[in-house]
Amino acid sequence: MIAFEHVSKSFDSLKVLNDLSFHIASGQIMGVVGPSGVGKTTILKLITGILAPDEGAVRAADGVVGYVFQEPRLLPWRTALDNVSAPLRAQGMAKAEARERAAGWLARVDLAGFERYHPAELSGGMAQRVSVARALSVEPAILLMDEPFSNMDATLKSSLMVTLQQIIKERKTTVVYVTHDLTEALQLADRIVELMPDKSLRELDLSDRAAVAREWLAKFQPLV
Repeated sequence: MIAFEHVSKSFDSLKVLNDLSFHIASGQIMGVVGPSGVGKTTILKLITGILAPDEGAVRAADGVVGYVFQEPRLLPWRTALDNVSAPLRAQGMAKAEARERAAGWLARVDLAGFERYHPAELSGGMAQRVSVARALSVEPAILLMDEPFSNMDATLKSSLMVTLQQIIKERKTTVVYVTHDLTEALQLADRIVELMPDKSLRELDLSDRAAVAREWLAKFQPLV
């Protein structure tokens, strides 16, 4: 479904990715973790074609791509319902059908009753849930998520991730989920890779997820 073959990418003199190779199978949820600045978001932009690799090749199967950004990126003059239905209308769907589907997706992310609210009337977490509903409404073959839960409290985050996991499994969506928080990736992903500061890629052994979490916490626990 998605393949990186010896991919390198630089911005001016800054090397962000170096000889990166991996494959993601159809229907797989892959988490990409690592500290800020190691190239996680660059991987997503390469998959979409927003960026092109300097060396190597990026291949992705044909199909609709959904993208959930770090920030909601909602149109402020549109209601939640209209923000979710907009990409459906852009695909040629009739207005009534698009609004009906949009309402259904808002309900899936626990926003039933907020269809007519504008972004400024929503909390940060609610606005981000609208953006998740918008990405899912187009029924993407590939879903790219760039640290999408930063504006949510722990309880809401955990609840939405369970919902997402159900939806993804139902539709056999291929997902690349970028985060600096390994605990999020452990909850959602089938597979996790860590981008290292030296630009290498390490696949985490998830046979014991609790041990992986303990190792991660020990690695980044502030010294006292």
